[in-house]
Amino acid sequence: MNISQALSFVLILTASSFADDPRTVFERRILPILNSPKPSSCAECHLSGVDLKDYLRPDPTETFVALRDAGLIDVKKPKESKLLTFIRRKPEKTSLIPASVREEELAAFSAWIEAAAADPKFRDAKQKVTTTGPKVPVEVVRHGRSDQVLASFVEHIWSESLRCAACHSPRLNKEQVKKHGERISWIVPEDPAATLQKLLDQGLIDLEKPTQSPILLKPTLQVEHGGGQKMLIGDRSYKQFLAFIEDYAASAQGQYRAARDLPAPLAEVGRATDIWFKLTDVPESFDKLLLQVDVYRTDASQPGGWSRDRWATGDRAVFGKGKLWQQHLTVTAPRNSQRAKDLAAKPMLPPGKYRVVVSVDRTGRLAKNPQETVNEQDHVATFEIESQWPTGYGAMTAAKMPALRQ
Repeated sequence: MNISQALSFVLILTASSFADDPRTVFERRILPILNSPKPSSCAECHLSGVDLKDYLRPDPTETFVALRDAGLIDVKKPKESKLLTFIRRKPEKTSLIPASVREEELAAFSAWIEAAAADPKFRDAKQKVTTTGPKVPVEVVRHGRSDQVLASFVEHIWSESLRCAACHSPRLNKEQVKKHGERISWIVPEDPAATLQKLLDQGLIDLEKPTQSPILLKPTLQVEHGGGQKMLIGDRSYKQFLAFIEDYAASAQGQYRAARDLPAPLAEVGRATDIWFKLTDVPESFDKLLLQVDVYRTDASQPGGWSRDRWATGDRAVFGKGKLWQQHLTVTAPRNSQRAKDLAAKPMLPPGKYRVVVSVDRTGRLAKNPQETVNEQDHVATFEIESQWPTGYGAMTAAKMPALRQ
């Protein structure tokens, strides 16, 4: 072997030793991830609360020991380490995080973990370190998980989207698209995840000022809306939309720091239907006020003979000139009840006898504070009705408004 060959051999050995040195791998491939301002692949499945940087420290030994002691690195089978399994996970659909980010992270951590696990100085280190991982409790991490966020979107907005479909679903809005363009179609049929993403992409949700989100301002006519007034501030749909947007904004901005900060789940679940209900002979003095009907089913096992929980609800502004109120109903049920499971599969009202309670927000209390709900003082009438509850605007159930409560 001549001098040139020997030198080349030494350089190859040196490069190989550097390539396998855990500290060198860490400095070259892991530290750039820690110092990067860009979100990690964790953002594909977590709106907030988790980032790969939460598991890293500037020192490679501290990082390795923390991950090893947390069970995230398997020193005997480094390729099967949990941390690598987490990085490999990806959503079913593409996200805003490029696939190359996950690939780079996986390659970097695979190389470093294998090198460190093979080095006794790392593998057997007894250094005492603090715990690693998210800085918020598991309840907050779980709340910000993409599947939980989507479930909340389905419950709060997707379940109410029937109210918007005529103008904003491509299945129904061909004429509107001709006038206003494709941008008007923010509903993606049968795809709530894509619909949420479209709302964000089109700027219809304002994360800095949730109440100023166009998806709230337009249907309440706080700004121009070609479809006219579809909500009142304080009605059910407004409350549902606002609750999701405020929660999403708080999660996205990392405002939740403890389990007590999280919003409590709704005690009731609901699904909008195509069951229409009309009240005639409504006092003209109620013009433009929010009128709400709550529907209770006959139940002999309950005091008074009516169900304790409402079976349906609907609210909308009164058309004073026509002495008229009409709206499609949202069927409702207590959360986690059998009825809630049934309406999730098929939202409907069984034929039969029902009690209807009519309430009117005569003081504008709900408009001033959307967190408020109607109460006993808002009740203006109660009556009984029997109906088959057919679906469709042309087959709506109608009733005459009875004399007002004194």
